[in-house]
Amino acid sequence: MLNFKWLQGGLYLAALVFTLSSCGSDTEDPCAVEFNQLALLENVADNFISPAYNNLQTKVDSLNDAVNAFCGQPDASKLQALKSSWLSAYIAFQTAKIYEFGPAEDYQLRSSLNNYPVFTSRLEYAVSSQTYNLEIDSFAYTRGFPALDYLLHHDSEAQILTEFADTARQNYLKAVSQQIKQKVDWTQDGWSAYANSFKTTEGLAVGSPLSLLVNQLNQNYELFKNNKLGTPVGAKVSYIAAPEKTEAYYSGQSLILAQTTLSASQALFNGGNGQGLDDYLDATAVQKDGRPLSQLINEQFDAANTALNALNGQSLADNIRNNFEACKSAYAQAQNQVVYLKTDLPAVLCINITYADNTDDGD
Repeated sequence: MLNFKWLQGGLYLAALVFTLSSCGSDTEDPCAVEFNQLALLENVADNFISPAYNNLQTKVDSLNDAVNAFCGQPDASKLQALKSSWLSAYIAFQTAKIYEFGPAEDYQLRSSLNNYPVFTSRLEYAVSSQTYNLEIDSFAYTRGFPALDYLLHHDSEAQILTEFADTARQNYLKAVSQQIKQKVDWTQDGWSAYANSFKTTEGLAVGSPLSLLVNQLNQNYELFKNNKLGTPVGAKVSYIAAPEKTEAYYSGQSLILAQTTLSASQALFNGGNGQGLDDYLDATAVQKDGRPLSQLINEQFDAANTALNALNGQSLADNIRNNFEACKSAYAQAQNQVVYLKTDLPAVLCINITYADNTDDGD
C-alpha cells in the first residue's frame, strides 16, 4: 500500500479542521493520515466512471437509432419507442455527468447536453429558419436532452406527429441527437486514454484526480440542489414557485432524474465494495458533533432521498403546484448537505474547492 502524509491549506482550513477534530476525535492533525489514494482512484475509475460512460454510450446509441427510425416513418409506435429511448439515455446521463473533468470537461458534456429550461421560441425559430449552430452559446438552451424533451412531449401525440411531417423539424431532431451522440462518443474515447493517468496519479494539489473528483462531486451536487429543486421552488426569490423551470418539464419525468442524480452521488461517496471517500474520512477519525463525518453525510443523503421519495408521481412541476411544502422540505434537506459535503469534507481531506458557483453550467 502506498502511504503518504501531507499538510496543506491556509489559516481558514486549519481552523475548520481543528473545529471538526476538537469535537470528539483523538486525531490532532486530520490532514496527516495514511490512506491508499490509488486504491480509491482505481475503484472509482473501474467501477463508477467507466461503467457510467459505457452505459450512457449504449443508451445514446439506441436513442440515435430510434431518432433515425422515427424520422424514416413518423408514426405513433416509433414515437413511443423514441420517447422510451430518450428517457433511458437521460437517466443514464444523470450518473455520467458527475465526472466533468478530463475529456468530459474538454467536450463540455454537462453544459452541452443539459441546459434547461428550453428557450422554446429560439428553438422554433431555428427549426423554421433552418439556421442554427448547436455548438455556440446562442443555442445552449435549444439542444441536448431538454430540447428532445420539448420536441417529443410539448403537445399531444397527434400534434407531435403532425409537426414531424415537416422534414425541417426532422432534421433538427437528428441534429440534436447527433450532437448528443458525438459528445458522448468523444468523452468515452477520451476517457479510455485518460483513465490510466487518473488511476495512477496521487496527491491533493489543484488539478490532481482526487481534487477533481471531490470538486465535481460537489459541483454536481450543487447543480442538483439549485437547478433541479431550488430554482423551481423559488428558494432564492421568497419561494415564488416556478414549476416551468423544472428539468424534463414537458415529459413530467423530473423526479426520477433527481432521484438518480442523488443516489449516484451517494454511491460514489461510499465507493461501493471498494475504497470510497467515506473510507478516506474514516481514516482521519475526524468527527463532528461527536459523530463520524462520513456518517453525517450518509444520513443527510438518506434524508434528502426520503424527502424526494415522499413526493407524488414523476413530475416535480405537478408537486410544486399541488404539494409545495413537501417540495420545500426536499430542497431544505438537500441544502443541509452542503456544509458537510462542500465545507467539511474538502477541509478534512485538505482539498481546495476551485470551481465557481454557476447555475448555468448545465444539470
